[in-house]
Amino acid sequence: MQSIHHVFTIAAAPQRVYDALTTTSGLAGWWTTQVGGSSARVGDVIAFTFGGGFDPEMRVTTLEPPEWVGWEFVGGHENWEGSTFEFRLEGGTDGTLVRFWQYYGRALSDDDFGIYTYNWGYYLESLRLLCETGAGKPYRPQDRARSAGR
Repeated sequence: MQSIHHVFTIAAAPQRVYDALTTTSGLAGWWTTQVGGSSARVGDVIAFTFGGGFDPEMRVTTLEPPEWVGWEFVGGHENWEGSTFEFRLEGGTDGTLVRFWQYYGRALSDDDFGIYTYNWGYYLESLRLLCETGAGKPYRPQDRARSAGR
C-alpha cells in the first residue's frame, strides 16, 4: 500500500515537539483549531474537526515520551480507513529531527494521494512554526462556516 513519509528538523527540544503532538492545545495549535477527546493515554480517541466530510478520529496507539507518537485512524474520512500514523522524534544539536509516516490501508487515486501529501507538508510546516515561534497555521473550521454563510 501507499505511504507518505516526511523528514524535517524543528529548532526546538524533543519534549516541545512531543507536547505539540500529545496535548489538545498543542494539536489545536498546528493541525485544526477544533480538537476533541483526549490524547493523553494509549487508547484515547482524538476527534479533529475540519468539516466538508473530513473530520478524522484517531486512536492513540503509541506514546513513548519524547520520542514516538502513534495513531490509528478510527473514523471520519473514508479514504483513510485502515491508516496508521507515526511521529518519530530524535534530539540533536539543531533541535529535533522529525520523521512522519502515514501508512494507508487502501489504494488511493494519484490525485487523492497528491492532495494528502501536499496537505501533510503544509501542516507539518505548521507544527514546525508552532514549536519554533509559538504560532502555527492550523485550519480554522469557523472560517469555513463564516465564508459559507455569505
